[in-house]
Amino acid sequence: MEVNKRRFGIISLTGAVGFFFALAPVLDPYIVVEIGSGFTLKINDIVMLFLTMLCFSKSYKIERKTGFLCIWLLGLGIIGIFGNLASNTDMVNSFKNLSVWLIYAICLNYLWKTPCRDKFLYWLELIAIVASILVILQFISGYVGISMWDGKIPGLALGKYDGWAGYIDVNTGDIRPNGIFQEASYLGIYVSVAYVQAFKEEKIKRMLLYAVAMLMTTSVVAIIILITTTVMILIMKNRIDLSSKMTRRILLLIGVFIVGLVVVSNSNEAVGDSIAYIMKRFTNFNSDLNGARMSSTKYRIVGHVELFNRYSIMQKMFGVGIAQYGNLFNVKSYGNVWVTTLLNCGILGVSYLIICVLNMIKRIRRENIVFLVIFVLVLSSDWQWFSWYFFMLISACILSGNDNNEDFEQRLVKN
Repeated sequence: MEVNKRRFGIISLTGAVGFFFALAPVLDPYIVVEIGSGFTLKINDIVMLFLTMLCFSKSYKIERKTGFLCIWLLGLGIIGIFGNLASNTDMVNSFKNLSVWLIYAICLNYLWKTPCRDKFLYWLELIAIVASILVILQFISGYVGISMWDGKIPGLALGKYDGWAGYIDVNTGDIRPNGIFQEASYLGIYVSVAYVQAFKEEKIKRMLLYAVAMLMTTSVVAIIILITTTVMILIMKNRIDLSSKMTRRILLLIGVFIVGLVVVSNSNEAVGDSIAYIMKRFTNFNSDLNGARMSSTKYRIVGHVELFNRYSIMQKMFGVGIAQYGNLFNVKSYGNVWVTTLLNCGILGVSYLIICVLNMIKRIRRENIVFLVIFVLVLSSDWQWFSWYFFMLISACILSGNDNNEDFEQRLVKN
């Protein structure tokens, strides 16, 4: 550690990278400068490039273990070219998007080589605790009618096409706490990683805090992730070395929590309204998907998948080119990652991406498989592609820990 401090100041490179991975999702929407609609420089971009230069100075090789995103993009890029040719779409625009993603992929290759897992999880849990406490305060303030900070950092600017949901839904007036994140579902995604880590470490109090925060967001994505990860960890208890005592305590807590929730919902209007809102979201799920209106649920789950029926055989195989279906059909190009990839890169593209994601299992230790499940759930419910939530979830899956730190520091000395 002395080597890192001597070379990079009082903060080690390992610690800085770990802290950045944890903080980046919070800073994701904030920009430094925006020129028209074609160029946006975000705060995260500057920090990423700076840390990448430091990591590059120590090791310049792109390794297969951490450079897999480059392989993902290579395959999708080749398939997308055939889609451009088959549809006569804007190949220059496709290459522009692919080039930006490739810059991120190369930078992440160097950052992921840093053995910063422990630092990353430490800062992530600390941020999750602060955000979860703020969620509870926002929930209470919203129902009491007291003005409360909406989580947006003062003095920082958002992009032209970015908004800030706040903790009160402007369309319905429902209380949906977002903590320090852009919207409630993003908080749910972030805190879910801290929840799983606390579960693995058998930290009951933290688990309860995170679970309550995820439920208070009333985000369907957050609640599905919460239920899925809880069930998975209990099923995989032997693989992650979860003690029998902890398992019994969790099952007891789940039972007590459900009973308590029913009792409180009948006596507290705020809790009752939140539960009613959640149940309404789930009961209306099918109608939201089949309705003519493009609701947020429909955008996230099916997007404009109906357009696929209008594709030619070649287009169905190769798509219409990366980031092209929205322009081609004059629709909002928003949907989950699988649907968007299907429309842009066809059956071959989405099949290739599925294989790439499943191939990540080889890089993940068995106790971290639950993080991969969260990653897949998020890809299936939102357009989180090369965002900092996307990178944060992959980091939770593959980052190495302090057991590799000594080798890392030896490489610093040699260089």
